[in-house]
Amino acid sequence: MNRQFLITVMLFLLIITGYNQFVALPRARAAQQAAEEQLKAQQAQEAAASTTEQTARLYQEKPAPKPEELTTLSLPQADVTFSSKGAGIKTYLFKDDLGDVDLTPYEGKGYFATLPQVDFTEASRSQNSITFTGEVVKGLMVTKSYQFNENGINQVTVTFQNKTAHDIALDNWNWNFGPGLATVKSEMKDNERESKAVYLVQEQNKKKPTLETFTKTSKQPSLPWTWAGVENRYFLAVLIPQGWQPGLLSADKVTIGKQDRMWGLFGKSDLTGPQFNVSVPGITLTPGEKKTYDSQFYFGPKDYKEFLKLPYHLDRSIAFGFFGALGKIARNILETFYGWTGNYGVAIIMLTVCLQLILFRFTMMQLKSAAQMKKIQPEMKRIQEKYKGNPEAMNRETLNLYRKYKVNPLAGCLPMLIQLPIFLALFNALRTSWALHGAKFIWWITDLSSKDPYYILPLLMGAVMFLQQKNSMPAGTDPAQAAMFKYMPLIFTLLFMNFPSGLVLYWLTNSLLVFAIQTFVNRKLAKAN
Repeated sequence: MNRQFLITVMLFLLIITGYNQFVALPRARAAQQAAEEQLKAQQAQEAAASTTEQTARLYQEKPAPKPEELTTLSLPQADVTFSSKGAGIKTYLFKDDLGDVDLTPYEGKGYFATLPQVDFTEASRSQNSITFTGEVVKGLMVTKSYQFNENGINQVTVTFQNKTAHDIALDNWNWNFGPGLATVKSEMKDNERESKAVYLVQEQNKKKPTLETFTKTSKQPSLPWTWAGVENRYFLAVLIPQGWQPGLLSADKVTIGKQDRMWGLFGKSDLTGPQFNVSVPGITLTPGEKKTYDSQFYFGPKDYKEFLKLPYHLDRSIAFGFFGALGKIARNILETFYGWTGNYGVAIIMLTVCLQLILFRFTMMQLKSAAQMKKIQPEMKRIQEKYKGNPEAMNRETLNLYRKYKVNPLAGCLPMLIQLPIFLALFNALRTSWALHGAKFIWWITDLSSKDPYYILPLLMGAVMFLQQKNSMPAGTDPAQAAMFKYMPLIFTLLFMNFPSGLVLYWLTNSLLVFAIQTFVNRKLAKAN
């Protein structure tokens, strides 16, 4: 082995060693470091993905849906059936004096339902309370309790609790009302028109709060509201938040069934009812945190006398109309007479007599004016025929005729204008009076809030009105005007056929009194002549 070969080998080894030490090894280390960093990044990404997946499961996974289960709580005022889907009132069977009334017969989530996607189970109950529990998502528990009280102001409480080690965001959720609210059988015909979504607000510079009707929209009322819900003529279902701020209100008219059009002659049309929702803003619950929403609620009849004893101005839900003050006075007097007699029919007659005594002077003015107009009618007819082509002369002679017999043609209009507000006020007072529901009068009249089943009162009223018109009709009256007066009793009779019998009783009594006074006035004037 020569020296040159050894030197060559040593140089090759030095080059290989130097290359490995200063080139290959750093590259390998760099590659290994890059691979390690990539592995760490991948592991971190997988760990993050695993955490996200666990979090998603925690927030989003829900148990498999279960069939709806119904639970009934029997109370003195109603049999209340709750749904496991949202723990809302699925059936409210009101125990009415005339027979049980299902106020919630329409398919929907149920009244006061919350989180209908959650399966609630009954946790406990007492004689007048019931509690449900459910799981919104994994680890987020919800408890819902109902407490029913004798005065009708009930309590409902919803509590959320985060039982995980993570924050949980709870989205906006709703209180449900509807669809539709049924009523007693005698009112079902008008129920679609009378059913509304409403809320109560207190306006500035107003002594009493204002009832607002909610239309097909979604909004945040500009003023804080006391309660909100659904009503019809006789019933009210409202939520009364306690210490928490509601969100948006939303309402819609939804189809709840079919109804006959013109007694079925034109087929059927959609029957609609109000669907109303009260939104609650979402929150984030920290680990172990609880959040409670206390509310009071009312679900029952619109009894004005009882509402006056309760808070929250529930009486504002009763529509007294434009002349509401007069209507309330009339209702108070009616209740006083009922306290004396124990019979609302007799009380209505007494109230009508009192009103006629108050208006007696105006009634006399009207009847005297009508009698005088009837007396001068022949001369009026001659003037009209004589001055047929001369309007100025006809007006002059007509005024002279009025002066001669001291007749004021406007005297008959004034009493009618005075009586009209009183009639409208009493009409609304009797029409909305829950006290008259199931109230007996005599024999066949067993419910003064519903129509006369045999139409005896409307027919009697029409007959008395016919006699009134006949006695006051002047001789030689224009044929068109005479036809109008002739058919007016018939029109009123047909109109009053389906009116509450209590209202027809008032109109019949008033007509009889006016007819008696009219007969007296006519006889007195006849003797004077």
